[in-house]
Amino acid sequence: MSKYIFVPVGSFEQHGPHLPPDTDYLVAKKIVEVISRRFDGVIADGIKVGISSEHEGFKNTKSINKDLFKNEIESYINIYRNNVKLIFLNAHGGNKKALNEVQANYREKILVLNTFSIIKNDLKSIRTSEIGGICHACEFETSLMLYIYPELVKMKKLKKKHIKYVPVLDPNYEKEKIEDWKTINYNKYGILGDPFHASATKGKLWFNILIEKISALVSGFLN
Repeated sequence: MSKYIFVPVGSFEQHGPHLPPDTDYLVAKKIVEVISRRFDGVIADGIKVGISSEHEGFKNTKSINKDLFKNEIESYINIYRNNVKLIFLNAHGGNKKALNEVQANYREKILVLNTFSIIKNDLKSIRTSEIGGICHACEFETSLMLYIYPELVKMKKLKKKHIKYVPVLDPNYEKEKIEDWKTINYNKYGILGDPFHASATKGKLWFNILIEKISALVSGFLN
């Protein structure tokens, strides 16, 4: 067995009319497929349903509570006890706090990587939407999916009325952000941002930045 196990962590939640509900998991899985080859690691099946309470109220959202989610993370740690390091690649913001709490107890054993935290500064140089155009099913996520899974993106289903800019939820918003928000209270169509600014070209740029930055972080953890 490899000494390195890569675990994709995502969610199953509405992503507007144009993206599949497992978008976050698919993004995480594609990233670890590339990264694991660089480090001769093994890919676990991962976590496909995460903490998605902010997307409750939509029929195509599934969510688990924080304790159950942390139990799933710790089950991986318990399974791979001996001389194995685990790299959790998380592509859903709602999982971040719980993952970081688990990592605090297993710093030598696991590495937690959150895509939005890693890419935050690189959103600015590539995005064309104003602040509020990136958050959920937005310019960034739609661009990634147009690059890695174009066959799953249904841009023809998008209408201008679906778009909602919420600056306070944008990763590049410079003032204090809010917590405990619900997507449905902002937009009944489920989009927070502007996927009309998305393109496969941007997706390729962002994806390659993620690969290089994550590779550097994984290398530092394993060495």
